Amino acid sequence: MSAERVPENIVICIDTSRSMVRTDYRPNRLQVSVDAIKKLISERLAADPNSFFAIVKFSSKPKKLIEFTNVKEELYEILENLEFSGNSSMGEALGLSIKMIIAELRKIAAKTPRILLVTDGIYSKMAIDPIKMARLAQGLKIKIDSFRLGELSANNILKKISDITGGNYYYNNDGESLLQSAHDLAVSNIKTYGGSSGSLIENSIFLRKIAADLLRVQDLTKDQEQRLLQIRGLADYKCSICFSDTNPYTKSSFYVSGRYCPSCQTPYHIHCLAGWADSQKDAKMRRAGAVRCPHCFYLLKIPTEVTQIQKFKNLVKPSIQSREQPKGPQKFDAEIVIFNSDEMFSSCPVCNLIFDDGERIVKCGKCGTLYHELCFEELKNGQCKSCESFLKL
Repeated sequence: MSAERVPENIVICIDTSRSMVRTDYRPNRLQVSVDAIKKLISERLAADPNSFFAIVKFSSKPKKLIEFTNVKEELYEILENLEFSGNSSMGEALGLSIKMIIAELRKIAAKTPRILLVTDGIYSKMAIDPIKMARLAQGLKIKIDSFRLGELSANNILKKISDITGGNYYYNNDGESLLQSAHDLAVSNIKTYGGSSGSLIENSIFLRKIAADLLRVQDLTKDQEQRLLQIRGLADYKCSICFSDTNPYTKSSFYVSGRYCPSCQTPYHIHCLAGWADSQKDAKMRRAGAVRCPHCFYLLKIPTEVTQIQKFKNLVKPSIQSREQPKGPQKFDAEIVIFNSDEMFSSCPVCNLIFDDGERIVKCGKCGTLYHELCFEELKNGQCKSCESFLKL
């Protein structure tokens, strides 16, 4: 009886920087890496055709080469046309790989995610710290496996990344051991029993973070004449929950409070969708401010304007401890600001997640540290993690 396997989405994240041209592995580091990856793909798909692979290469910049697929010939063609260039942007490559996986995690019954990092461990210190990306992957339950080539160094960052995420670290000192590592990983997805079941994402903050934003009418329709009809209320758009153009909660038109699922384009009033979410009695989803599309089950973010009142109640909830702060750190105001791309690589010190451009965030009035709104609620007595000042909105 053959072993039951867990289908996985694996991002092959391969280093194509100049250091991979070295010939200490014959004919060079990149070619032996490509041979090992081909072996991994071939053996995994032979044992489990439901596993899918995507490929990201990285040198001075990361680049997505192919989305998730189980078509071996397409994957091979990509691998056979890799070229050397530039430095190694490992952190940025991990960030891109995680974004690709997040798009898959939004789908119902998403496959178990993995990233395979294939590199000699030499990387350029750029905007994104690879360890920070490992912490993000850890929160999303993404294992990062690593195939290490070349000589070992005191700062073995690949082992740190794999250890943080619960992935496998393989050190390969020749082409033969690299092929063995590929074989070991190819057959590693055997299902075990008695382990954790249920959703891949358990943390509500992470669940909201990966949920997709609903599309507004103006986002979906680019034709200006049609836009004008919508503004005048002459276009026929109806919510798929209440079957009306008029929002039953706010009495506004669909153009004002209507949104579309970005996956299947089903229309909803945001308040109707939030009401439907409450009826599902999923505590984790409610905490996350997220919901699955009733039509295609895509993971969606309930807009902030719907949940804002509840959030502010939690933020201003009175506390005996907050009224009796000990002497020491001063009290400062915090403010809600809109995040902009000038600080696009900043991350929240509570969950270690990076921010999205245009996202509402909380800013410390003393040191300027930024927090997600939900993460700010988790601060004990509103105490800033950076300057230890007590903050209030």
